[in-house]
Amino acid sequence: MVRVKIREIDAPEFETIPSHRDIESVVEEMLTKKYSQMGVTKDGELIGVISFKSISRALLVTEELFDSPKKMSDRPAETAVEQPKVVSAGSNLSDLFDLLGERSYVLVEDEGTHRVITDYDIREFWRRSTEPFLLIEETELAIRAIIQSVYEGDLSEALEHISESSDQLSSASEIDNCTFGHYTQFISRYWDDGFDDYFDQRCDFVRELINKIGENRNRLFHFRIEDRRELDLDLIEFAHGYFTSLPASRRLTE
Repeated sequence: MVRVKIREIDAPEFETIPSHRDIESVVEEMLTKKYSQMGVTKDGELIGVISFKSISRALLVTEELFDSPKKMSDRPAETAVEQPKVVSAGSNLSDLFDLLGERSYVLVEDEGTHRVITDYDIREFWRRSTEPFLLIEETELAIRAIIQSVYEGDLSEALEHISESSDQLSSASEIDNCTFGHYTQFISRYWDDGFDDYFDQRCDFVRELINKIGENRNRLFHFRIEDRRELDLDLIEFAHGYFTSLPASRRLTE
């Protein structure tokens, strides 16, 4: 299992306000900037976090403690602070899960600065991280469906012939055991057997597009990249749209 570091998650720098700010102005700023929490500082040091939840809690408590409490919105921000959960930027992503089960946010300390990560940030991170896997997998299934639909000969025999004619390809007699290298060579070799009429692009275009998807697939699945952003996401999305829109691949999902 790959150990993902917390610093890989895109998260904004944690904005702070001085402790003497009244709660009303803090709430207005949070609503305007769409923040669910802000840091509270005193003499330049972070003393806690103010959030809608901590404000609600402070309001309930002050009403219980005082017969005639001071108007809550006029109180200083430090009245409603809570102590946040803090992790190091070098910690593993798994360290966040238990913490986010207790709080809707976690502060990340990185070289003296703080960033805030919410449960939404985690969901978005996983969505972006898994999307290339899903797009490539669906593209491969579409290519397989196209080969099975267009080629009218003995597919197993043709695949074996492709495998035997190349030192770089593993043996494969079933389409499910093929790699992108098999698909490229198969379509190139049997282009005149129906693929020329099927595709609306030239053979070299289709071949190179499949090759590029194969390269990105190998880098991604074998963890040859340190950052998912090194992938050619535009090409991956283009190839997915192109191959899955063709008739045979559409029938695969119907």
